[in-house]
Amino acid sequence: MTSQAHTRRVSLLQKAIDEEHHLADVARDGYSPVTLPIVLAMIVGALILIVGLALAVSLIAYYW
Repeated sequence: MTSQAHTRRVSLLQKAIDEEHHLADVARDGYSPVTLPIVLAMIVGALILIVGLALAVSLIAYYW
């Protein structure tokens, strides 16, 4: 095994370990209080977009 391949594997392993530690920190500390309003706003925005597009298509088909 070459040194470069070994370094790449170690790097991937280190990234996986770092991500696991980050997820453990999030699970222990909880999410930021701002996360919930942001997620809800994105859901509402997506629903408005979907309903708006469906309404637009329906009106175009009706009046065509």
